[in-house]
Amino acid sequence: MNMDEMKAYTGTRTSGKAWMMIVFLFVLTVISNADKAVIGFASVKIIDELGLSPAQWGLVGSVFFWLYAVSAVLMGALSDRMGTKLTITIMAAVWAVVQFSTLFVYSFSFLLITRLILGAGEGPSYSLAMTTASKWLPKEKLGLGLTLVSIGGPLGVAMSAPLLIQMITAFGWRSAFLATGIVGLIWIALWVLFAKESPTSAKTTETPAKEQAVPAAAPSKFMPILFSRSFIIIALCGLATYWSYTIGLVWLPNYFAKVRHLSAGELKVAVTLPWIMITLSQLLFSSVSDWLYRKTRNMVRSRVFILGPVLIAAALCYYFGTVVASSTLTVALLSLGLTFGCITLVIGPAILVDIVPAMHQGKAQGVFMAFASLGGVIAPYVTGKLVQVSADQATGFNNAFQLVALILLVIGFFAWVAVRPKERETGALLSQELTKVPDTH
Repeated sequence: MNMDEMKAYTGTRTSGKAWMMIVFLFVLTVISNADKAVIGFASVKIIDELGLSPAQWGLVGSVFFWLYAVSAVLMGALSDRMGTKLTITIMAAVWAVVQFSTLFVYSFSFLLITRLILGAGEGPSYSLAMTTASKWLPKEKLGLGLTLVSIGGPLGVAMSAPLLIQMITAFGWRSAFLATGIVGLIWIALWVLFAKESPTSAKTTETPAKEQAVPAAAPSKFMPILFSRSFIIIALCGLATYWSYTIGLVWLPNYFAKVRHLSAGELKVAVTLPWIMITLSQLLFSSVSDWLYRKTRNMVRSRVFILGPVLIAAALCYYFGTVVASSTLTVALLSLGLTFGCITLVIGPAILVDIVPAMHQGKAQGVFMAFASLGGVIAPYVTGKLVQVSADQATGFNNAFQLVALILLVIGFFAWVAVRPKERETGALLSQELTKVPDTH
């Protein structure tokens, strides 16, 4: 079988319906992350109104992830049975209800309850979006396709920040939660009307990563995959990413306002900047990763050798962001640290598509996000405690940023040198399967 036939066999065409689904999932991720980020934008107002200590505010950030992990695993497994469209619909409805209920928050305990429920609803969002997208895309476009979904996260924060901060300033912090709830309801209506479960249900000619015409393999067990070295390290990369990510959402606006004393105009720029940078970097890294994958058919060279070094670069940026005196340099370096630290959000799921059979993708992506979310459980509270017990807030924040630098450095190094799945030559495996297909020419 020649190269042209192999390309036809693996299928690289992507239908208009597939890209429509990617747009739906992109907007879902925008809404999801705007819902997460609004609490950070409103942090100064909420802390002042409710009289919260740094440790209490850290708990507000942490409680969001208490049920996040459990929900990610349960809903990921459930989606394998009931389908991702219905699961995502239920999940998005929970977000909207919680955003509306936040209008009635006047106590610390009620605020904790709303964040806890929102976290349960948000838990499966990223893994379900990745699982759904992978149904519609061939492997050759998987990195870029997953990135187009993933960048809804940073763009959701970047696009919503100026508008929501302006609303908070003009109409009070509750108005921002009302706005995000309304947008969520509109998305749900469009999703129910136009979204499809899979290319088969849409009757397309798509040949996505999960459905490429490679002869069926024998059923595999999930637990050995779950406890494999590569899966564990990728999950740890997710934890490091979420540690960095939640600090960016929950604490970075507060740090810029209270420690660096940025003006309202400067704060809008400083809060928006890292999320724009994350968007651009994820597009760049995923495009390079896909190009390397097409050239090498080697997951380690195309995915792992990007993931590890970029996490290490994130660690260096966080560290140097704590030792420079200039506020401008600090904003730039911390923004780069947050940017590079988010690399796992696009490279991690792409690696899992390669090392986990299609029948286990929902569970695998759910477990990955559940473990990753532990970083979100721990990081906000630890940061709050460090700020509270330190001699001053600046010292506390510096200690917190240096801690995340250490975590990213260690885990990034292990990812670089130790993620080596047994069947790492995906292209070679595909070629072996293709040679079993009779050549009729």
